[in-house]
Amino acid sequence: MSHRLEVSGVARVVCVLLLVSLLAPVGCGGGGDDEAGARQAVRDFVTATNERDGDRLCGKLLTQEYMEKATGAPSGQAEEACKQQLDLLKGLRLRLVSIGRTTVDGDEATVRAVIVASGTRSARVFELAKEDGSWKLQSGEAARR
Repeated sequence: MSHRLEVSGVARVVCVLLLVSLLAPVGCGGGGDDEAGARQAVRDFVTATNERDGDRLCGKLLTQEYMEKATGAPSGQAEEACKQQLDLLKGLRLRLVSIGRTTVDGDEATVRAVIVASGTRSARVFELAKEDGSWKLQSGEAARR
């Protein structure tokens, strides 16, 4: 695989979470502990991305299905492909400005947040799912007004 393809793959892992809509918004409900856990997963995503912490980002914060789609790697190789691609990502810096409304419906959650990426501020809606007992990001899209 060429260096250019690897970099574009990791850009998909991070940027698709920020820029592309994969799922429709989830309904309301849920408890405070789950809401806090979902919000913390978004905070952890920003930190792990900025620190280029592939073990944390790919191993603990992204769903398996999302990594497979974003990297194009098969199930058994998606996490390692995600880590390798993240190592190649240069220049992207995220800043979490605020976290807004969080809704939980069973094992799915939606977290609204404002993020600055590469100097551009935008409202985002993060979709999360519980996987292996932890909240993990499965998509992120621009918030609709």
